[in-house]
Amino acid sequence: MKKVLYSILSLILIFGATSCDKWLDVNTNPDTPSNQSASVEIRLPWIQHYYMYAYGSASVRTNAAAQIITHTSHSNHISRMATWDPWQDMNITPYQQWFVGAANNIPDIIAKAQETGATHYEAATLVVKSMGYMMMADLFGETPYTNAIGSDFSPAHDTGEVVYAGCMADLDKAIELFSQPQKEGATPLSAGDTWNNGDVQKWIKLCYGLKARWLGTLSKTEQYNPQAILDAISKAPQSNAENTKVTHYNVETSSSAPINGDAFGPNTIYNTAAWGGSQRLNKWYVDLLTNYKGTGVEDPRADKLIPSKMWNVELSEDGSTIKSYEWMRDCGVNVQGLDEGWLVNRYAGASMQSTCMPATEDVTKTYSKEGILKYYSSVDAFIANVKKLFNEKAATVVNGTDSVKITYHAGTMYADSDDPTCVEDVKYVNFRADAVYQTYGLSKTDMNTYYSRASSTTRALGLVQGTGAFYTRPDSDADILTYSEMCFLKAEVLFRQGDKGGAHAAYIEGIKSHFARMNEKLAYWEGSGCCTTARGFDVSFAYAPMAQADIDAYMASEAVAQSSSELEMSDIMMQKLIAMGFNIQTWNDVRRFNYNAGNVKDFGVVYEFDEPMYRMKAQSEFDSDPNSDRYYPRRMMQCYLETDYNTEETNKLILELYSQYGIEGCMDPKIYSIPVWWDWTK
Repeated sequence: MKKVLYSILSLILIFGATSCDKWLDVNTNPDTPSNQSASVEIRLPWIQHYYMYAYGSASVRTNAAAQIITHTSHSNHISRMATWDPWQDMNITPYQQWFVGAANNIPDIIAKAQETGATHYEAATLVVKSMGYMMMADLFGETPYTNAIGSDFSPAHDTGEVVYAGCMADLDKAIELFSQPQKEGATPLSAGDTWNNGDVQKWIKLCYGLKARWLGTLSKTEQYNPQAILDAISKAPQSNAENTKVTHYNVETSSSAPINGDAFGPNTIYNTAAWGGSQRLNKWYVDLLTNYKGTGVEDPRADKLIPSKMWNVELSEDGSTIKSYEWMRDCGVNVQGLDEGWLVNRYAGASMQSTCMPATEDVTKTYSKEGILKYYSSVDAFIANVKKLFNEKAATVVNGTDSVKITYHAGTMYADSDDPTCVEDVKYVNFRADAVYQTYGLSKTDMNTYYSRASSTTRALGLVQGTGAFYTRPDSDADILTYSEMCFLKAEVLFRQGDKGGAHAAYIEGIKSHFARMNEKLAYWEGSGCCTTARGFDVSFAYAPMAQADIDAYMASEAVAQSSSELEMSDIMMQKLIAMGFNIQTWNDVRRFNYNAGNVKDFGVVYEFDEPMYRMKAQSEFDSDPNSDRYYPRRMMQCYLETDYNTEETNKLILELYSQYGIEGCMDPKIYSIPVWWDWTK
């Protein structure tokens, strides 16, 4: 691995020398960069960047298992995780970004920091190191750790407990180093820190927040220590001002990282969730925001967290301008059930249309009744759904003898497919956002997507195909650890201890602080001019701050437990899920509470969703009992770089630990059902 790093490092230093990204302006490189001469302020932002890319891709993919996001193709790794049907390829990006991009740099930057007395760089690196390896252990269960970096090209794997102990020790060491001044003349941390801008106190609070998070992950084990968690929370962020986050930019030009080819400036969640056109939200998640627990209450965050598109568009006679339109908010892909009028789950049909076609003149598509009846309960149900979706100005439906013809009129977005299962795909709003450097973004402040099968047409018209979402725009901030998370973790711990009053107060503060965190960024977008598109259309509903009156009404509604006696663990954890955005910790939480099984002592069903309806995985790979730990996806299979090139060492520990469960090796798909070390139900 180390040899790979040095060739990449040279490219990094060269590319960094010409980068205009503001958040990487710290990279003033020497004329003749080498591994020995690379200084701490040059290395640290790249370690942070590659960790964040690993975290972003891991978070998006694991949040699919948590029923937040899915994909238009039922054979893609994200949709397969959403249907609890995992496969090996989904782990490559998190593994590669961490080990090749970040971890390989860690021994050298620590050595350089110790040599120059830049101990705060050593401390910051230890924090990132602990976060990266903890993520690998949470994903894979076991991972190379003790001897992962160095001359050994076939490193042994360590157990999750060993990694956990090492990461916690690194946090303690980091706190010790941050608490002392650096050597006089050493490079200040602010010169290379893209997370906290050199604020040592925020770094210390991050350390304690991570300790609290990871201590909380042990809730199923004998090591769970509620008081230790509360003690750590008391030293973690106490307000949004103390959050650790990465500020990103929608840059006009952006150089690319050698490993993944993606731009540096934009948010890594954008790069992994919204750069392409194929990711979609899950209906269950959309329902949390629009009809929380069936209360009928709409969350003020809904328009910010769920993308919307222009719909029922009417063009001028010459087709050059948009005469009228409506906004349609994404309804979410129904992964867990059947849409009205359907016989089968949507994934049973053709892959969804990731992009749709704008009609510039009347376009007629013919759908055979034989094909319709394979998927719909009746032809009438199909027609009713079409008419509910398209008004008369958008489309005309003709019910013939053997087929149904739909004529899409100018300005209408339609699925360019003869498969009837694709007709309604237009209701799943593109999760994409457009960055200005791609040329799709019409300006730095217009991050709405115009991406379609005729992008030049939609860009010329200004026909918005999606407003993007709060966490996934090019210049969305990337949360690393927040005050809101600490509030919800505190609420969970106090609830477990029977302190319902304290739990309720922390739960309420968690929700309120998340509203405030969002409004801070929304106010920035409003002040920057993002509420009006480059073609002059108003998108303030998606970009402007939420009105305090709307927040107050929500806080007083049925969607929020109004007293400690009403509060349930489900309320705490599902509000936490909303507040966490895209974060691998959500999958850790879902695993800790056994998905939707309802068999965790005293708490009932915590995550109130149904299991995916289109689950293809053979039952031999998972237990058939929903109350069993092994009914659910519990980990990722080891990356092919380990199974193909380090097979002996990878097999050794897996067989030692899991052969009793019928696991025959590291490539045995039954490994997906094996809980990681902290995830076994007591």
